[in-house]
Amino acid sequence: MRSDGPANNNTPMQPDDVRQLLDAELGRRGLGHFEVYQCGPTLDEAEIITNYPDALDRSDSADDFYPRSQLLSLSKGRVKPFFWSDENLIAPANEAVPVPGPCAPVGEGASFIVHGNRGFYSILNLCSFGEDQQFRDTVLANKSELQMLLVSVYDEALESCAPAPALAQETVLTRRETEVLSWTSLGKTYKEIALLTSMSPHTVKFHMKNVFSKLDVTNGKSAIRKALQLGYIREQA
Repeated sequence: MRSDGPANNNTPMQPDDVRQLLDAELGRRGLGHFEVYQCGPTLDEAEIITNYPDALDRSDSADDFYPRSQLLSLSKGRVKPFFWSDENLIAPANEAVPVPGPCAPVGEGASFIVHGNRGFYSILNLCSFGEDQQFRDTVLANKSELQMLLVSVYDEALESCAPAPALAQETVLTRRETEVLSWTSLGKTYKEIALLTSMSPHTVKFHMKNVFSKLDVTNGKSAIRKALQLGYIREQA
């Protein structure tokens, strides 16, 4: 994997670093499109890393294109990897698949899952838009390595979601929540924060939702004021 892994570097990899790592490792094995979910105890806390954003943009409104909600629901109760067609999540592999593109449905896919005892889990979804039998053969041939690759990504997810340095307060924000709130205090919009942190706007909103809940506030200004009082963020000069 990487020589500066968690054991040798206390700084967790950023989503863009994870994306580049997966691009390299999966590409070397002949596997292209992927999405990784780094999830907390509930699906609302999921952070998504993908090299195929068109699927991400469309899947919430078109499960026949990319069966995200079904995959997440099924993966929460699974340990072993599985192919999507085997679970009747997509059309049979021998049916014709349109040319890949923003509106093309997935021809075949596979999911790998890692669960932990802290309520966190990671899901690696691999997508194919043709040559489905070759895709299945490639996944099966690299099954163990793909599982270990996801384990490494899972470890990074734990680092990323670790609480900020302990304070005397009862409420603790995660590193991601603190990061999002800090950018918000500088007047950045959710879209701008998404670009700066390599998160999706959807994920940024969920982190802010968690901040509001933990700080018991209803808007960004109140969250910033209370976070400053508690010492979670610092006032900019």
